[in-house]
Amino acid sequence: MSMKKLKTMLLSDEQGASLVEMALILPILLLIMVGSLDLGSAFVRKMELSNAAKAGIQYAMVRKPLEGDLTAITNAVTQSIGDSGNASTDIDVELYCLCDGAKQLCTNVCADENVSAFVNVTVSENYTTPYFNYNWLFSDFPLKESQTIQLN
Repeated sequence: MSMKKLKTMLLSDEQGASLVEMALILPILLLIMVGSLDLGSAFVRKMELSNAAKAGIQYAMVRKPLEGDLTAITNAVTQSIGDSGNASTDIDVELYCLCDGAKQLCTNVCADENVSAFVNVTVSENYTTPYFNYNWLFSDFPLKESQTIQLN
């Protein structure tokens, strides 16, 4: 067999071409799949934080904060999060009044008779992806959910 015939035979042989194509495409497909799983889990976590903030707002609706004590509302949010929180999970509960259109503490005296009291619950955390490490792009990203309700 001459060299020219061998070269022609090797170049015209297509056995294994699909294996080479699969080897080139498989890492890209796996990266897309894992990225979709990570993105989906971030959306699930954001919904969990939203539900926790809503739990605090629901508690504030049923049991209005007495004399500015927001501990019970914070506890309701903490119970809603449960064990799924991490060290960066932050719960911020704020009670404020609108007096003449200005935001202020509810302990201040207001000349306006129509003072509105509000409770704002904010739950935030730095989310780290569970399936793949994206340190070359970002290490973690912030998730934040906030809910506000008018008490009167």
